[in-house]
Amino acid sequence: MYPDLPPGSLTPLRAANVDTEKLARAAVQHNFHLYIRHENPVLKKRIQSFIDVLPKHPVHSHGLIDAPKVLADVVESTVGAVFIDSNCSIDTTWEIASYLLKPMITPESLQANAVKKLFEICQKYKLKVRLVDLWSQDGTYKVFVNNQLKGKGICHEKKEIALNRAANDAYKEVVRKMSMRRSPDANL
Repeated sequence: MYPDLPPGSLTPLRAANVDTEKLARAAVQHNFHLYIRHENPVLKKRIQSFIDVLPKHPVHSHGLIDAPKVLADVVESTVGAVFIDSNCSIDTTWEIASYLLKPMITPESLQANAVKKLFEICQKYKLKVRLVDLWSQDGTYKVFVNNQLKGKGICHEKKEIALNRAANDAYKEVVRKMSMRRSPDANL
C-alpha cells in the first residue's frame, strides 16, 4: 500500500497492524470470539473486558489495553488456513487478510505509544522523567516529572500495559499543565 515509504516508517506501521491488540480487534469485529470453544470463565471474562473497553479506543490503544492473545491467535490461524487452502497464494491470502484487518492503521492515523510521547514532550520542555517500576510488588508503574507524581498505571497481567497507562496519565497531565502555562520553563 505504501511503496514509497522508507523502512523506518514501514516498520512501526506493520507492527501496529499486526500486533496482538489489532488482531484481537479483528477477531471481535468478525465475531470469531463467539466460536472459541473453552470452559474457562477467566478467559471469557478477559474477552468480555476487552470488548467493553474497545469504545474508549476506536482504532488502537497504543499499548493501553490488554488484548487476550487467544483472539489474535484465531485471526492468525485463519489467515494461515487461507494460505494453505489457497495452495500458498499470496494474492488470495492478502485479499482475506486485508479484509479482516480493516480498518488498517495508516501513516496518518499511526500514533506513538504513550512512553515515547511522554519522553518527547518532556524533552521539548526540559522536564526530568523518572519511571518507578513497582510491577512485581503490586502491578503498578509510577511516573514522576520533575520529582512530582504525574501518572500511575495498573495492570496485574502485563507490565508493559501498566507502564503505558502510567505514561499516558503523565503525558495528559504534562500537556494540560503546559497548555495552562505558556512558558516552557514553568515548573510542574
